Amino acid sequence: MSQAPIEPITLRGAAGKLAGWRAEPPAGEPRGTVLLVPGFTGSKEDFEALLPLLAAAGYRAFAYDQRGQWESDGPDEVSGYTLADFVGDLQGVVDQISPDEPIHLVGHSFGGYVSRIAVVERPARFRSFTLLASGPSSVEEINFPPPLLVAQMVEAGGQETIWQQMSAVMAQADHAPAPERMEFLHRRILATKKANIIGILTAMAEPPLKDPAALRDSGVPLLVAYGDTDDLWAPQVHENFAKQLNAGTVVFHGSGHVPNEDVPDQVSAALVNFWKEHP
Repeated sequence: MSQAPIEPITLRGAAGKLAGWRAEPPAGEPRGTVLLVPGFTGSKEDFEALLPLLAAAGYRAFAYDQRGQWESDGPDEVSGYTLADFVGDLQGVVDQISPDEPIHLVGHSFGGYVSRIAVVERPARFRSFTLLASGPSSVEEINFPPPLLVAQMVEAGGQETIWQQMSAVMAQADHAPAPERMEFLHRRILATKKANIIGILTAMAEPPLKDPAALRDSGVPLLVAYGDTDDLWAPQVHENFAKQLNAGTVVFHGSGHVPNEDVPDQVSAALVNFWKEHP
């Protein structure tokens, strides 16, 4: 079966255009609409392998660069990158891609922070929500330096400073990116606005939800999905978070923090199975 093609699209954000990708099912009535939200220093390209698989399974699949990321517009001021700003963009994207029907939402890492707030704000707009390698917070039980300390480093040294830190970790990971992928990641982080990076790090200094019970009580079906070698949150942290949320769980074996890239076939199969339970 040939893969569904990925089509570049332009979406509207509160701070300008948001660069997006769309993959449509090859034929027949779509099973639903899916939105994939990237994380810190990420972009729509994080879902390049996943989008065609979801489209082949019958779903209209979308991803976008958040404000100030890679090819999307964004303010030059850090004040334009609060969690509320990111959530507002996400809600607007949902209304653009599926104005009349609720969607399945997938948030990767920081994208899961943004997404969980959107779900709590407007639960009727979401058929389901998957937290993909997206733990409870960035302030405890995480293998990451204090976010405000990292923000100070970026303020002083720019995007290249955090790239040097991240690339050293990635190069030694069990699932080290290929050289051409590393080259793209370097270009992407340099093209991502400095204010975006500092703004996200500032937002990460507080838990995304003061009370996670608000997500549990939203009524939206929840799935916590993660790799068994996640280098940010240990598997047990994800497992405990899922219990707190009364969410289902899926573990991707042989995968790190980006299962959408490491094992896209596993991720696609797990998502489709979850969505079939919550059409």
